[in-house]
Amino acid sequence: MLGFSKKRFLVTLGLGVLVWLISGVIQALTGFSNYFKVFHSCSLTGYPIALCISSNNQAKVILVSIVNITLWFWVIHLFWSWFEKRRNQA
Repeated sequence: MLGFSKKRFLVTLGLGVLVWLISGVIQALTGFSNYFKVFHSCSLTGYPIALCISSNNQAKVILVSIVNITLWFWVIHLFWSWFEKRRNQA
């Protein structure tokens, strides 16, 4: 499974979801607060793909959210691998 254990996969996926949720809160509190004043039925997707999508279009909201979680998963995985390599070299 991508060269690491099932436990590490689940931990990395959990961290990816956590970072995505935190990014959604940050998105709501910062740059997208003006959208809520105009569009009350707006679903936020979190970062790195930050969109304000109509709540009626749930398929698009889910798709963008899955892409964001996947991106965060790979960022965390790559940083984790980089730190392990540096630790093993020392």
